[in-house]
Amino acid sequence: MRNMLLVVLFVTLVAGGTFAQVVFTDNFESYTGQQQFERYDNPADLFDPIWLTRNVWHGQVAPPNLQLINVTNPYTHPAYPGDPYLPQPTDAKARSGSQSLWLKAGSARANFVNLSQPLGVGAYVDWWFYDTGSAGARANAWVELLHYTSGLLDVGAGVTTGQVESFSLGAASFDPKANLSLYQIRGDISDPAYYPSDSFASQGGGAATWANFSGASRSVGWRHAAIWLWKPNEVLFIVDGATRTAPRNPAYGATTVRIRALSSNVTDFYYDDFTIGTGIPPAMPRSNTAVALSAEGFAGDFSVVNLQVEIRHPGETWSLESMQVVPGTDGRFTIALPRGSYDLAFKADRSLRRVLRSVTIPASGTLNVSLLMGDVDDDNEVTLFDFGALVAAFGTMPGDSGWNPRCDFDADEEVTLFDFGILVRNFGLIGDE
Repeated sequence: MRNMLLVVLFVTLVAGGTFAQVVFTDNFESYTGQQQFERYDNPADLFDPIWLTRNVWHGQVAPPNLQLINVTNPYTHPAYPGDPYLPQPTDAKARSGSQSLWLKAGSARANFVNLSQPLGVGAYVDWWFYDTGSAGARANAWVELLHYTSGLLDVGAGVTTGQVESFSLGAASFDPKANLSLYQIRGDISDPAYYPSDSFASQGGGAATWANFSGASRSVGWRHAAIWLWKPNEVLFIVDGATRTAPRNPAYGATTVRIRALSSNVTDFYYDDFTIGTGIPPAMPRSNTAVALSAEGFAGDFSVVNLQVEIRHPGETWSLESMQVVPGTDGRFTIALPRGSYDLAFKADRSLRRVLRSVTIPASGTLNVSLLMGDVDDDNEVTLFDFGALVAAFGTMPGDSGWNPRCDFDADEEVTLFDFGILVRNFGLIGDE
C-alpha cells in the first residue's frame, strides 16, 4: 500500500455549480449623473411601460428619489418643481469608487429594482450603508426584500401588484418599542404566523412585524448588511457579521428589492455596493478552515485531482454554494466557510462523495476527509461501468491512446494492477448523498 501524503496549501476558491448566482449588482459607478440614473422613471405617467423594465433602479414615485452623488466631482443637479435636488453634503460618503446613493435626513424617498427572474430559497440582497449617526434618534430608513405575485413592485404612487411577503432591515425606529441604539428587522407582513417572536406587538407596541436586531448597535460608519431567505421556513438577517433569524412563509421567494425612508428620518444615510442573488451573501461572516484529504492507495499529487466542495444546510442535499478547489500536492488546503453549522460534501473526479455532517464553523483543528476512489463515470457509485472504463485504459500512461486519468486512482500516472485493486476493494460502494 502506498503512503498517503498530507501538506498545507492556501487555495483560490471559484464559485461553481448551478445554485449560487448573482442576478444583479450595482456599485453606482457607471452612471454619469442623476438624470441618467433615473432614466427609467416617468413622473408624468405612473403606468408608462418604462416602469416595467427589470433589473434597473426605479424611483418611487417620481424623481428625485435617493440622490446619486459623486464624492470626487460633485454633480450640479437640476431642480424639479416642488421637490428639488439638493447640493450634496461636503462630507458625502462612497464605500467603493466615488459614487453612492444619498438619502437625506427628513426625506420620504424610495428606489426599487424589479428582478428579471423570481428567486426562491437561497435568495438574498446584500448591501453597504453608511450611518451618519442614528443612535438615539428615530431614524427611519431601511432596505426591503419583497415578493409580489405578479413579479413587480410599485409601478406608481402606492400602486401594488399583489404583494405577498416583505422582509426588511435598517434603522426603522418609529415604533414606541424600538430600541434607538439598535437596528430593526421586519418579518413577513402577510401573515402573523411569520412575525419575529419578539416583534413589537408582543411587547405592547404597534408595529406587529418589526423587532429589534440585538446583534449590532447603531454607530457612525459603514455597515455591511444582508437579508437572506436561507431556508424554506426561515430568513436570516446580517449586520456587520452579527446574525439573527425569523420565520418566513415557505411558499414565497423574492421578486423585488427596495430602499425606503420616511419623512421622519432624522439623519443622512448612504447606500453602496448592492448585490442580489442566490447562495451565500457576501455579508455572511466566514472563517478559514483547514482541510486534509487522504485516500487509500493514493500516492501521487493531490493537486491534479479536481475537487468539488459543497456547503449545505444540515440534513439537506441541495447546495448553498459549490466550489472547485485545488488541493496542495499532499492534500491539504484552507477554505473560507460561512460561520454556523453545515454539512460539507467533498467529491473528487475519481472518488465517491464524502459528506461531513453538522460541521461547526469556525472549526477547531483540521477537518480530515478520507475519500474512496474508483468512481470513473462520476455517478457516485463504483460499478461495472467503472470497471469497463478501467479495462479500456489498462496499461496506459499520459500520451498513450486510451489514457484516462480518472482511472489512475493512485495517481502514479499509469493505470496498473494497483488501480485495479482499489476498484475491486470499493466495488459496489455508493457515496454519500
